[in-house]
Amino acid sequence: MGKKRDLTPRKKAGIKALIDAEMFSNREISTRLNVSEASVRRIKKAVESGKGLAPKRKKKCGRKPIFTPRSERCLKKICLQNRFASTNIIRTKLKDANVNASERTVRRKLKDLDFKAYRPAKKPKLTTAMKARRLNWAKQWREKDLDFWRTVI
Repeated sequence: MGKKRDLTPRKKAGIKALIDAEMFSNREISTRLNVSEASVRRIKKAVESGKGLAPKRKKKCGRKPIFTPRSERCLKKICLQNRFASTNIIRTKLKDANVNASERTVRRKLKDLDFKAYRPAKKPKLTTAMKARRLNWAKQWREKDLDFWRTVI
């Protein structure tokens, strides 16, 4: 089995308190607090040797991120220059800037930076000529009474 997450400080303190009480065996402590017996043994050894219970790892575990703040700014700049660029084009431009990231990573980072993917509009919304024609039509039919409009529907 692989490594699970670190024990919480509260669980470690509970284990230490039960070890200090010297009333329970390692197995009894592990069943009471729902932790592995190996964890109890490890904490017992740390307490006996006088070491602290603080975790040794301090947020420096795992793979280093591909995107640094500087490369994120570069990615933003590339996206704002060409709004319709595909992730493949963005990736090649990033490669020129010495950022080696896959298309999927680029997509994930764009999502983190709150860029949304939209399809371009097929035509403009309303031109000024269209607006003028609509207004003229509304003015033309504005004077009709309610009986006329009932016959239309």
